[in-house]
Amino acid sequence: MFSRCTQAVIRCQRKGFDGCSRFPKLPLGLNRSNSTTTKVLVSDKALHSTRGKKLKPIKAQIVVLNPREAGLFKRKRTPAYFNGNERPRERLSVLEGVEFDSGGTSNNRKQQSSGDILQEIESQRRKLLVFKSSVPNEQVIKSIHDLRPSDDTRVMSTKRYTQLKALLEMAYTLPQLKAYTRQYYDQRVPKSVTKKSIIPSILHKLWNCEVDASMSDEQDLVVERILDSQSRDIYLLLLTNNGKILHNFARLGATVAVALGENKIIVRATSSLVKYVEVSLRKILDNVQREVLPIQSIIDSHSASNSPPISPEDLVNLVQKETATFFEKLLEDDTNSYVVSGFGGKRLAKAEILLLWALDYNPQKTELVRFLGERGDCDYKLFPFTDNQCLDWIDRSKEWYRLQKPVSKNQEPGEIKPLVLDEKAIDELYHDMLTSQSATTSKVNEGLETKVISITLGQILKTLDGKSSTFQPKVPGITKKLLQLPLYDGIAAEDELYTVDQHEYHVQLKFIPNLSSVGHIKDIPPLELWFELDDYDKAISSSVRCLLHTEDRSLLLQTPQMSHDYKVSVDRTLEATKPYEDDPQNWLKDQPGLKEFLLRARLTFQGSEKLYVPKNLEMNLRLGDSDVLQPVIFDYVNVKYRRVLRLKYMDHYLVQFSDLNGGTSGGKYTQVDFICPESNMISREAFGSFIKDVLKYV
Repeated sequence: MFSRCTQAVIRCQRKGFDGCSRFPKLPLGLNRSNSTTTKVLVSDKALHSTRGKKLKPIKAQIVVLNPREAGLFKRKRTPAYFNGNERPRERLSVLEGVEFDSGGTSNNRKQQSSGDILQEIESQRRKLLVFKSSVPNEQVIKSIHDLRPSDDTRVMSTKRYTQLKALLEMAYTLPQLKAYTRQYYDQRVPKSVTKKSIIPSILHKLWNCEVDASMSDEQDLVVERILDSQSRDIYLLLLTNNGKILHNFARLGATVAVALGENKIIVRATSSLVKYVEVSLRKILDNVQREVLPIQSIIDSHSASNSPPISPEDLVNLVQKETATFFEKLLEDDTNSYVVSGFGGKRLAKAEILLLWALDYNPQKTELVRFLGERGDCDYKLFPFTDNQCLDWIDRSKEWYRLQKPVSKNQEPGEIKPLVLDEKAIDELYHDMLTSQSATTSKVNEGLETKVISITLGQILKTLDGKSSTFQPKVPGITKKLLQLPLYDGIAAEDELYTVDQHEYHVQLKFIPNLSSVGHIKDIPPLELWFELDDYDKAISSSVRCLLHTEDRSLLLQTPQMSHDYKVSVDRTLEATKPYEDDPQNWLKDQPGLKEFLLRARLTFQGSEKLYVPKNLEMNLRLGDSDVLQPVIFDYVNVKYRRVLRLKYMDHYLVQFSDLNGGTSGGKYTQVDFICPESNMISREAFGSFIKDVLKYV
């Protein structure tokens, strides 16, 4: 006698599996069993079978992974210092963004009774809650919506309900209340409705307010506090971390408003929360640090001959918004001294650095633009450039455009032809870049001079008024094509392509001279320190290279018919020190200032350790025709992180594919440079071949 389960299976077999609803059709090779591990029987022979045939083992499928796929080799990450978007975990504190002194400050303030405070608040509130006719109606309607209780505070005490009702009656008119219900709740109020009847409707039907007579008035009653402040304090509260301090108060349930004209801060919340906000604001504002800076002297000591003139007011306005600091004149009749204020010494130090950055000291730089479009420039249009993250903090605030060929939506993109230059055009390029001489910087008698000729791919950007222009090394969709090129130095074995990181990692520190330290000698070339990074993102001191940039001549080739433009550059640099490998015993013996700088600096870019770069660096240089070493002070400006992949093009040219990261202020972008190997002594024929070969690639 078969079991019930077996009989059911046999009936299904007789009818066919299609006629049995209990067992759906399964794919071949897939067996399904229930929780009692009862197997589905498919035939009588299988039912009575007591032994089975052993199946051969399935052939093992082996997948061979290379070290990168197996996770044994990982690409080196960008140091945490340059990742501005990777911030620490958000702290739920209203004091975020404020640096407190270790010792702390305490001010003895007179305590007032709650009755006196409420009387003062009521008198000040009646003075401030006066809406002028110039206030936009949208702002008034939004202020009504801001009074709506949150979901947690809709159950309120009797006094709180009376207070909210009186506030609507006193501060707003009937048309404003009707406009509010129409805009936020899409309800049209009849003309016959009065102000006294619409307010209870808003409180009960729209806001769902409920009155709890047993609730304590002290905890529920919303009061207002008017805090007197200075323009400096309000400015810092609004700009520090984009007003994060005030937003944190709002998250706690307090409403904070700022009256800019009267220099007052209005706080609306429960009595306990108002006291907390007041104490917190006083504590925050007590930690404002101040420093006096001679702005005009900084401009005079760090300006090149080719630098555009800038006034102290324009320079201050450019910097204080970026650093969340406040600049004010020390004396009204003194145009030189400014008092800079900010939350913590870090912001003051950053403001001082950005003052030097904004002066754009580059006496070695000359730039020309040549239009090489297929048609006249009137056939092309300016299109906005939206990738602002690759720009630095100065250019990021401007609106940039690139000249390019307009294409309609239904038009198929045509084949992009490479740029072809005739011999006459190449002769002009050779004359402009290599034949004509221009003494852009003061003469410096230092080490070996190096000349590099390169072509950089990118885009020429301009503002609408045409007063400002820049070259951004950005080429869309070229990475895949570049990675098909072989490595410049080659590899010993195929496995090294996956087991050895082929990139080079460098850190570039930029300094500009303080001309007041050398009697205001004009146009001393800027200084750059280049370091190699170890596996722990620390600069290797013995790898330092001190480069003085004596010339940076560029010719921008504007090609709006293509997706990119070209930048032909001639760079000349001087080695201010000998490499460590040449003479380890006497290394930096003639540069004690650089040796002290390396000892004091903490050039580590890990997130766990704090970077420290001294403000200035003293270098001994031979200026002009003199053979006597003269100390020159260089001030620190910025730092860049470079990851470079060296490739080879046409078995002859070096191609540097670089990832550059300047942090939150310097921007992040990629750069492609084709470098001519015969840069020091290049002929007209070699220069022409270099130009033509690079233009063929793209």
